Amino acid sequence: MPTVKAEALRAYVARIFEGSGAPPDEAQTISDHLVEANLKGHDSHGVIRVEGYVLGAKNGVTTPGAPTTIDRESASTAVVNGNWNFGQVVARRAMDIAIGKARDAGVGVIVGHQSGHIGRVGAYGEQAAAAGFVAIACVNVHGAGRLVAAHGGAERRLSTNPIVVAGPTEDADAPFVLDMATSSIAEGKARVARNKGVQLAPGLLIDGEGRPTTEPWDLYGGNPPGSKPPGALLPVGGAEFGYKGFGLSMAVELLAGALSPAGTTRPDVTRGGNAMFMLVIDPDRLGGADAFRASLSGMVDFVKQPPFQEGFDEVLTAGEPERRRMATRLRDGIDLDDETWRQIASAAQSVGVEPIAG
Repeated sequence: MPTVKAEALRAYVARIFEGSGAPPDEAQTISDHLVEANLKGHDSHGVIRVEGYVLGAKNGVTTPGAPTTIDRESASTAVVNGNWNFGQVVARRAMDIAIGKARDAGVGVIVGHQSGHIGRVGAYGEQAAAAGFVAIACVNVHGAGRLVAAHGGAERRLSTNPIVVAGPTEDADAPFVLDMATSSIAEGKARVARNKGVQLAPGLLIDGEGRPTTEPWDLYGGNPPGSKPPGALLPVGGAEFGYKGFGLSMAVELLAGALSPAGTTRPDVTRGGNAMFMLVIDPDRLGGADAFRASLSGMVDFVKQPPFQEGFDEVLTAGEPERRRMATRLRDGIDLDDETWRQIASAAQSVGVEPIAG
């Protein structure tokens, strides 16, 4: 199991995406995003994605270097077209547009379509919070990418449909960032477990027959994939309370799908990608930016106070676990399982990039 320092990994992955046809600045944007996901403990959205992204560029599913254009807009809204560029490039540009509109009009509302996989959605909430704004963002899979069963259903119906709510606190380095899939786990966490050869926890997954399973390969239709009917992730809340996650997932479809040219998840779509909804609010136009940061910081401090339940010695709020993991992994390096490392090396070789030194 290799351990790689973040800077070396960023440089290596950026070279791979340049080899895939991305301009150098865009290749660096993608690499920075993926490595930061690993640093923050979200290996499901990190460099494990390199092989799939490179294959998408080779197969014409992704168009490296494509411009991000605006189909229509007003002072506070825009429909952003990514023209099938890598999602990290499109989503960062879309959030910049939303922030600019919020700065000028007090609020910016963006829907985006024709984008590749945008990765860890929390990054775009952090982007808004760093600029002093509040953000709500969510993503569907452009009408395709079905992975999650309806509550009570036994087959895939919706995608993992993540949602983010973020805002700045009085500590500029510690924004509130709620970043969660509306499924029991993100699909990438099953991918990580598959690559590591470990089982998932109970209550997260059903197999192709609708039965509970802990085997990650069941999500992909067995080993090899497609050798039997594919399974499905369960919504947040699992078998008993999954109606909550399922309802939230449908709300994401409403925002990122029905409001967007991409549309909601449906059975007749074969090309996936990401469609996105981004709402950015300038708190200074409402109760005031200083008052907002003080209020949010006060709540964070309040909920973290003892006493604690048995087995706990602290309360963590949204964004804290990621910051702690990042500090550790910046110091010690990023551990990658052998299969993920093999996939990255294979992707690098396919675009003429030499293996990372050492």
